[in-house]
Amino acid sequence: MTKNAPARYHPSQVTFHWLTVVLLFVMFPLGTFMSRLPNDAGKITLLTVHTILGSIILIIIIARFINRFRLPRPAHATAGNVFLDWIGKVVHYLLYMLVFLMVVSGISLSLQASLLPIIFGRSGAALPADFYVFVTRMLHGVIAPMLALLIVLHVGAALYHQFVLNDNLLSRMWYKKKTGDQ
Repeated sequence: MTKNAPARYHPSQVTFHWLTVVLLFVMFPLGTFMSRLPNDAGKITLLTVHTILGSIILIIIIARFINRFRLPRPAHATAGNVFLDWIGKVVHYLLYMLVFLMVVSGISLSLQASLLPIIFGRSGAALPADFYVFVTRMLHGVIAPMLALLIVLHVGAALYHQFVLNDNLLSRMWYKKKTGDQ
């Protein structure tokens, strides 16, 4: 750890992290469930919720990324292996990138399929018969499992640090318990 690096992340980073976690854990099953429904009026409310949550995730991920470079943060945790340490850094940036691309592909799909007037303007127009005619829908569907895999790697690595290396890594991404706590 560098001399002036804090022991844990800034509270705003912690908040952004856990908000992202909660929202992604809502969005994955919601998106999977929606993809199995017919494209009729019954799907519009779910698409509205999915779109709003996706937009909130975009705002959070941008704010989080900006804060990542503006606020002091703990030194990168080491697993005691140069290759694994490098993978850890790559996974963190890929998580940002894939969440961002997931949201952008969703926004692009909404624009290509003219969804915004349907879901927000309640225009009464029908949903497209098949969202898969849009390239961005296929991209959205390819990014989702890649993102899920990275999340599993991220969680697995955090648990490895916490319970195998016993380095108390998880405390870095949580709030201080008392004023003297680092």
